[in-house]
Amino acid sequence: MKNACIAVRNIRAAFDGAPLAPALSALTEGGFAQDKIFFSDEEDGREFAQTFIECKNFFENVFVFVPPARLAEYRASAAELLKTEAAPLMEAGQKSFFVFPLGREGEQSVRAEALPYLERKYPQQRRICSVLRLAGAPKERVEEAVARAKRYGGDAFSFWYDERHGDGRLQITYPAAVPSGTADEVLRLCVEGLNDYVYALEDTPLNVRVVELLKLRGKKLCIAESFTGGGIAKRIVEVPGASEVLHEGIVAYANAAKVRRLGVREQTLQTQGAVSDETAYEMAAGLIASGCCNVSLATTGIAGPASDDTHKPVGLCYLAVGTAESVYVYKYLFGGSREEITERAIVQALFLLYKNIR
Repeated sequence: MKNACIAVRNIRAAFDGAPLAPALSALTEGGFAQDKIFFSDEEDGREFAQTFIECKNFFENVFVFVPPARLAEYRASAAELLKTEAAPLMEAGQKSFFVFPLGREGEQSVRAEALPYLERKYPQQRRICSVLRLAGAPKERVEEAVARAKRYGGDAFSFWYDERHGDGRLQITYPAAVPSGTADEVLRLCVEGLNDYVYALEDTPLNVRVVELLKLRGKKLCIAESFTGGGIAKRIVEVPGASEVLHEGIVAYANAAKVRRLGVREQTLQTQGAVSDETAYEMAAGLIASGCCNVSLATTGIAGPASDDTHKPVGLCYLAVGTAESVYVYKYLFGGSREEITERAIVQALFLLYKNIR
């Protein structure tokens, strides 16, 4: 088996390899390292055609990575050269051709489309993949857990960690021939090192896991959001069957809305401010007091880009989870852009809800 990669890029622009590296790493981890890598100028269709035909003649599997904006164009060019229909995966006899975008999307395509296909094509290369889903895990904790597992499992195991706004996915891949006891111990070491942050021992997204758990516990949820602007409720209703567990989502952005809809005291807003432990507490408690739910989630914070007139720092937020017995409030200071702060708070709020009802 011989594999080749063609990276199509603007040769007049600087290229540090970053858009291509994650996809190549994914292929290597999956057992399909590249024997040769070619670079082609995105403005020279003739050069691409010549390189593609050369790869077709000498390699079994050819991976083409192109700028996302030109994906359809290059799929069409590859299909014309192969005399087949344009698609992400094309075949010619026993040879396979993949045309994916550069960047993060290309890496995801490799993992979701190329590797499963290649494992079917080469069953002797079959590898097993285990996944842990995490929320809010510090980078150093992930690195420590992976290093410990690597020391035990050795070179047979590969680890890939992807994190976005605090929502992480740790993928552990190893050959099917590895003894199950060894694989189980590697997984155990990862779980043990990251236990405070794990919400699923399979590839289940956080919003799906939360809805599943709400159903399992027989809970009805109400949500009050300020600076997250309905983002949490949106994540919940994206999951089929969410109507069984979600009663309502309120975006109480203005102080008056917090008072009128949630029962937050005006004195609290005047003395402590809208972004405070006390306000988050009263928002969550107000939902419980309504009698419409037995678990509540509330958010208040400053997403930026500038602070409010209280001069509290951008990124400060309070997330509250309430039940009939108690209300817990958590304080965070997130960094990044307005969008990054908001998205990080949404992930963390869902994770806190999960932890409080599991």
